[in-house]
Amino acid sequence: MLQIHILLAMLLILVAVVIPVLYFKKTKQISLLVFLLGGVGFYLSSQIFENLLHRLVLQPQADGTIALMKDSPLLYVLYGITAAAIFEETARYLIFYYLQKKRPLTVNDSLAYGLGHGGIEAFFIGIAGLLNLFFLVQLVSQGDSKLLAQLPQVTISYVQQLQIGSIYLLAFERILALAIQVFLTFWVWAAVKERTAKYFFAALVFHALINLAPALVQVGWLAQPILVEVMIFVEFLALVYLTKKFLPVYFSEARVRKA
Repeated sequence: MLQIHILLAMLLILVAVVIPVLYFKKTKQISLLVFLLGGVGFYLSSQIFENLLHRLVLQPQADGTIALMKDSPLLYVLYGITAAAIFEETARYLIFYYLQKKRPLTVNDSLAYGLGHGGIEAFFIGIAGLLNLFFLVQLVSQGDSKLLAQLPQVTISYVQQLQIGSIYLLAFERILALAIQVFLTFWVWAAVKERTAKYFFAALVFHALINLAPALVQVGWLAQPILVEVMIFVEFLALVYLTKKFLPVYFSEARVRKA
């Protein structure tokens, strides 16, 4: 049954969030307060302020249609990937800037914040989305004509054509997004600690590029889910490579040893 696989996918996401937090809390003593600040940063920037801007700019209709998406899909894509990057990375910057006023930043702060930001995102988008899908599958499988009449036909068709692989692909995307958020946080952390804007702007560019594939799906320019995940995974690998090559994540400890 699809419902079982949906529950398993939710469990995978939950484990992917909880295990790293417990591990790094034990091995690196990451701050749970900074972890929570990461969650707050994601929620305020993405779910509150960014959504407010979307309502003002995009003005979605009651049925969810957006005029800009149909009339100017390229502009819609550029707006979407830029807005998400600016709001989330600015939240990171402001919180780290505030923390640095209180005490010196450590590399563990970037790890804690990234796990908090990506973890709460995994809950809001991944687990909540799968839970909604669980109830939809349950509803469609029951075949109650009165209840089904209240659902859009496109939603019913999606559920009827849903495959097991697609469910786990959604879980993979959320777990990958968690790792991406951690690495993006390193760049903003370095921008604040080193007081240089180039790392912050690099994070903006990386974030926007990673959001590109999902945005192309929304306007119908990219239709293969597996291709979307491949693109995001390749971008993640590039982000990891660039982080290790150009960003001295552990530079503070290295300088102490050299001294």
